[in-house]
Amino acid sequence: MAKLKIQHTYIGANATTIVTDSFVSPTQINGTNIGGTGGDTSQTVPTIRISFLRNTGGAVDTGYIITQKGSQKFEVNNSANANTTVVSLVNRQASELTAANTATIVANTMIITGANLANIGTGSGSFTNNRAFAYITYATANVAGNSSPGIGYQFTGNSGFLTGNVTVVAINSTTNVTVSCATQTVTANTTGRIQVVNQFNVKRISNKFVLDWDNEKWRYYLGQPFSSGAAILASQPSWQSVVLVRVDNA
Repeated sequence: MAKLKIQHTYIGANATTIVTDSFVSPTQINGTNIGGTGGDTSQTVPTIRISFLRNTGGAVDTGYIITQKGSQKFEVNNSANANTTVVSLVNRQASELTAANTATIVANTMIITGANLANIGTGSGSFTNNRAFAYITYATANVAGNSSPGIGYQFTGNSGFLTGNVTVVAINSTTNVTVSCATQTVTANTTGRIQVVNQFNVKRISNKFVLDWDNEKWRYYLGQPFSSGAAILASQPSWQSVVLVRVDNA
């Protein structure tokens, strides 16, 4: 993949503000340019967000990419411009970063505006801590973005029950997946419909494409996950359809 372009702002002739490498494509979907760039969060155009850990046992920082150092290695800083360091991407959520100089970039593939958590059962018929598996069910009409989650991708939610690593381990149908939630506490009831986001940790990123950790390639932008509904032919990789994942932006 091509080296990542980094957005820069500087003062030119006659004290004019000049921004370079803001967009990598003139094409827009829903008013947002396809692709993205790194760069300081103080600039007016959104840039790629990265979460990173400088020191083992320290706090995870949220910030931006200063420059690319390798296919999975970046020089980064936090939003306060106080913690410059060089980090490598790993297949972990931000809350799971424990090793020094590791980082994660998140790509959202789909948003489900109504989902249910179904109990597989633990013998007691109720949710417990350290659950091995559960079902997430939903209606296709409530999906924005890619039509199906991927094996190994995670779900996050905003209502409390998705508070840790909830990973897709099986796709049962177009409206039902099995997830592992062994590292988190399930606290919501089974009947309340909630909004959840399906996402993966980025393995590699250019200005137009991201790869997941199974090396599946996706086109991306900094807007909400998008799909035109166009069918993907058996001979096509997924990124050739009109589907874009949303890379988290600063």
